[in-house]
Amino acid sequence: MSATVYHKLRDLLDTIPNGYPSTEDGLELKILEKIFTEEEAAITLQLKLDWETTDAIAERTGMDADYLKEKLAEMQSRGEIFGAKIGAVSLYKLMPFVFGVYEMQLNRLDRELVEMCEHYMMTAFGEEFYSHTPSLLKVVPIEEEIPRGSEVESYESITTLIENAKAWSVGDCICKTEKGILGEPCSKPKEVCMGIAPIENYFDDYWWGRAITKEEAFKILKEAEEAGLVHMTNNYKEGHFAICNCCSCCCGILRGMNELKKPDATAQSNYVAAVDEDLCTACGICLERCQVHAIDMEDYAEINERCIGCGLCVTTCPTEAISLVRRSDENLTEVPNNEKEWLAKREKSRKGNQDYEKLFRNRK
Repeated sequence: MSATVYHKLRDLLDTIPNGYPSTEDGLELKILEKIFTEEEAAITLQLKLDWETTDAIAERTGMDADYLKEKLAEMQSRGEIFGAKIGAVSLYKLMPFVFGVYEMQLNRLDRELVEMCEHYMMTAFGEEFYSHTPSLLKVVPIEEEIPRGSEVESYESITTLIENAKAWSVGDCICKTEKGILGEPCSKPKEVCMGIAPIENYFDDYWWGRAITKEEAFKILKEAEEAGLVHMTNNYKEGHFAICNCCSCCCGILRGMNELKKPDATAQSNYVAAVDEDLCTACGICLERCQVHAIDMEDYAEINERCIGCGLCVTTCPTEAISLVRRSDENLTEVPNNEKEWLAKREKSRKGNQDYEKLFRNRK
């Protein structure tokens, strides 16, 4: 085993604005050693954050094109790099540890990897990752609870995201899968992580999850709402590719809020819960539904500053005492326009470096 190549890969992943911090005991290196062979780590070091064809990568790096076509496809199936196929053309690029390499290990999890990732996520990685903005994901409220007459942007509407997609998929939640391996299974639905794509049939024969129809996507969404799962998606206005449905006992993001006390672990929705004191009977149903301890209960329910605006407390209130209201302009969280802008803002938050383009897109 070569320590050098894994150190280089660690440093490369940490240069991406998502981050991959080092630890005193080298846990982050052990995780990479578990996931990547030395050969795979060396190839990953040659990739950009931009999509490239295998021929372009071969020409840029001097590697054999035929070898790369076989190896990069294999690495994609192992969840080590991003890959996409458009017609007959295969494209590949580097991906961060989160969202990326970690989530794509769904089919390769064993107890050793789970225990290492769990410890890393709730210590060094979590402390770093949840301390910077913009947050990775943004909460999207249950749509039927958005006040009538509200002007809803497309990125605020799960319905619009699903309707505008041309392909849909679903897979098991890696956080729930991890907890199950650790002997702490969740009672809520597990197959709730959805992918969306702007290309028809994109997920047919895809290596992760399974392809579903638009109608199935809406059904899964409804089941998630009924089970008390929080809807979250990519924290930018355009280019969404994932819809998560999360619980606080498993989800790394919500655990970041609750266990690591990081209020910016997720971006709040543009709405907040409000209580009509005269209608509230203090029955406590909302307390059970809330995933982030945003409700205090005495004579009636009171919403505190932790509210993420998911709407779960609204849907089951027997007296309709709770509703969602739009946050005031000064309390809205700025949403980046796209992934590129998200990366630039994240880089500035972590290192104060605004010259993000120079870091990766011009790599030779």
